[in-house]
Amino acid sequence: MKKINVLMTTMEYDVIKVGGLSAALTAIAAAMKRHANPRVILPRSNFNPPWRKVDKTKYQRVDVEVFEHDGVTTYTLSNAILDDPEIYPEPADEKAIKKIDEFGERLAEVTNDIDFDIVHMHDFFAYKAMDRFREMEKPILLTIHRLHREYPSWFHAETAALDKADFITVVGKSYYQEDERELFKQHKQKARHVSNGIDTDFWDTKKCSQPHLPRKERRKKLLNNHGLEDGVFYLYVGRFDPVQKGVDILLETSEEFLRNNNARMIIVGEGDRKLESRSKDLGDKHPSKLKVINRLLTRGEVRDLYSSADFALIPSLFEPFGLVQLEAMSCGCIPIGSRTGGIKDTVISHDDDETRATGFLVEKGNAEALLNTMTRSLELYNNKPEVIGRIRHNGRQRCRKLFRWDVSCQHYAQLYKKLLEAS
Repeated sequence: MKKINVLMTTMEYDVIKVGGLSAALTAIAAAMKRHANPRVILPRSNFNPPWRKVDKTKYQRVDVEVFEHDGVTTYTLSNAILDDPEIYPEPADEKAIKKIDEFGERLAEVTNDIDFDIVHMHDFFAYKAMDRFREMEKPILLTIHRLHREYPSWFHAETAALDKADFITVVGKSYYQEDERELFKQHKQKARHVSNGIDTDFWDTKKCSQPHLPRKERRKKLLNNHGLEDGVFYLYVGRFDPVQKGVDILLETSEEFLRNNNARMIIVGEGDRKLESRSKDLGDKHPSKLKVINRLLTRGEVRDLYSSADFALIPSLFEPFGLVQLEAMSCGCIPIGSRTGGIKDTVISHDDDETRATGFLVEKGNAEALLNTMTRSLELYNNKPEVIGRIRHNGRQRCRKLFRWDVSCQHYAQLYKKLLEAS
């Protein structure tokens, strides 16, 4: 039976990235190859991706380059606006939406030369091309990875995309049923949740750069490489998003935690300039305990961090799904996360079930609760290593049993088939 050709629209993929959307798209495209033929299309954003180039076409208002990346056909769109090196240029409600609109309009211009049966929009970014897709009688599946209520122009476009889509999926159960329940209830006849997943073959300590070393030795070596002495190791990896990620709470809590405890910490992220400045100031105050890295790391570098760290800090104020907690658990790093959205969907808290626990959950936005849990986790590490070992084991097993990308892609493939039959 002929495989369905799926056009996946996005702003991020593989090395063209800011945050978790790239990780999700890269994994979905890779897993989808078993069920369909994925084609990924996105703005080039002035990146030079290390993929094999197979074609280039000049149109009146856009250049299209075609690549092969791990068996996935990938298209990048380039012009003066789409090659802004910031994937989401600031201010978002002016410059980013201009780039997003340009992407959709130019995408509509080139669709005749792309072989696809169905469109899988990842977030709203291709909304300006939806009318063109309808003219071509191509069904549209819209997957919501996150809504952007903080940017009125984005949210207006998102509501338009929700109205026009033939079917909607949401990546997190709690985000779908609780956090954004009223919005998605308006589309209940054509909406459901399909959870994200984790590539447990990649996120595995056996694949890190020092797999032969015991975890403590690996930790010591990694911390030394970053100028820190060995110690119980706390890690944050994520965007410095002032609305979503709770970085201000992380920095506030870490200030007191590092002052009063003998622990080590690495904070990795970039984004909001004020938060970056605050993180650097905190690093200057605690140079023997904290390393701040304000740049994006490769997936391999992040895997090495998770394969060495003891605890991953995830203080998000909301999280439709989130991949950090799964990447951490899959590598034996214990998450300390907010009790919200996808984090609470995936992490079993030690406070709720000591036997099955895979991490710790705290009240979102509560710096005191985060500090208390970090302190308690340090005490557990020092005094009850068997508890820490059990939580690590539970986390790895939970990822491997329940959160695999192939399961998500099977659901998407079934929806592709139904949408095409209905059309």
